[in-house]
Amino acid sequence: MEGKKNIITRYSTKFLFIIFAVGIVGHINPGTRDIMLLLTPFTLFITMSVVFYSLFCESNRKLILWFLITYLFTFITEVIGVKTGIVFGNYLYGSTLGIKVLSVPLIIGLNWVFVILGAITFSQKVTSDKNLIALITALIAVAFDMVLEPVAIKLDYWNWQNGKIPLQNYLAWFAISFIVSWFFNRMNLHIKTDLPKIYLIVQTIFFVSLLIFI
Repeated sequence: MEGKKNIITRYSTKFLFIIFAVGIVGHINPGTRDIMLLLTPFTLFITMSVVFYSLFCESNRKLILWFLITYLFTFITEVIGVKTGIVFGNYLYGSTLGIKVLSVPLIIGLNWVFVILGAITFSQKVTSDKNLIALITALIAVAFDMVLEPVAIKLDYWNWQNGKIPLQNYLAWFAISFIVSWFFNRMNLHIKTDLPKIYLIVQTIFFVSLLIFI
């Protein structure tokens, strides 16, 4: 069984790097960028499904429960944020991320889950202290968002009022990531697969590359 998991991880890792490498090239090239933007929600769903499958193979019901609760929590928080501006500041989602419910793309809650999961797997390598894991996770998530934000605006993922990213946004990212990762650790959950961490790495490479070249 362990050998099967290693094979899944190895081939899934190759798949993720290939997909995001193609995405980098496609976004940098003006002639193919529109196609890449059109494919964005499908690409995100497929790559996230690959990571989710590795988690599902662990047969951990508490992990799946945390996954569902985190998705709903972050999605509802985004809805409140878009409608009121209270959480992150004043912003609106563009059309790039696909189908929306209550003005929020359905895919956005999944991205929250996998960014936080990836950050948790890094943090658990550093320390076993649950509160410190939550703190490090939140800091990693904020650092990721700082890279993500300027690219997201260029690609019409979302847009901020007056074109300015408020400090409030990063404080909200920190608080949400801290809370969600704190509950993860209080549930005594552990991730055996490295795929969430790898997914966060390839996403970071993707957005850093676009930040530099577009």
